[in-house]
Amino acid sequence: MAPRWPSLLLLACALALLAGHPSTAGPAQPTYPGDDAPVEDLVRFYNDLQQYLNVVTRHR
Repeated sequence: MAPRWPSLLLLACALALLAGHPSTAGPAQPTYPGDDAPVEDLVRFYNDLQQYLNVVTRHR
């Protein structure tokens, strides 16, 4: 009977490659700067939020 460890090692490597980094699957959601943030930060947040929503909801 042939040793099984080479096939198990191959399976483990394949699963590790498939798992990858789940956070890279899409754009990062912008974080809210807070209620007392400067207007420039709020404008940047809302622009980033609009871009995020456009990317997430686009037709595929």
